Amino acid sequence: MNFIKDCITFFQAGGIFMYPLAACSILLIAAIIYRMFNMRRRGIAPDRLVRAVEQYMQGGLDRRELEERALASRSVLGRLVLETLNSRMEDEASMKEMIQVKAREEFVTLQAGLPLLDMIVMIAPMFGILGTASGLVEIFSVFGMDESHGQIAQGIAQALNTTIAGLAIATPAVIAHVYYSRKLERISAFMEVLLTELISFRYHSQR
Repeated sequence: MNFIKDCITFFQAGGIFMYPLAACSILLIAAIIYRMFNMRRRGIAPDRLVRAVEQYMQGGLDRRELEERALASRSVLGRLVLETLNSRMEDEASMKEMIQVKAREEFVTLQAGLPLLDMIVMIAPMFGILGTASGLVEIFSVFGMDESHGQIAQGIAQALNTTIAGLAIATPAVIAHVYYSRKLERISAFMEVLLTELISFRYHSQR
């Protein structure tokens, strides 16, 4: 209960710039939750489908079974595998280029939410600085006046609280942005290698 009261007091002391900072914190939580569900491995490159592709290239699985598993996975990798198996391109290099284009389209969709995190990283500290500047203006506007101690204290609280809030919001946003960006890069690199091997196997096995 005391924690809630302290949070309310902290928010009120921060002044008007605490409202956009509160909005930033809500957007941050929403973006992180969205990324958590959007970046699940089974929706991008499920292990079962990866094993199926490897078995297919080793001769332990036929094409029809791989197509069925790719379709059933409803994943990014599944769609790209189907494109690889069903494409009528006769040139291997053109096929690889086409799959790379399709993969980029898929990963643009997977990057949804990252621009929002990037925006929060930039604007949250800015609102904190604006609150700091506003608090300093209030301090200096009453400095030297009689009975100004309360207003000076209020200005100091506003200057410090908005700075703390801005940094407190930007820090987890930076961490989340870096984490999800690196995770997406790792998955992208893994899928690129797997699909390149699948394309090479398809064309070489037809010779």
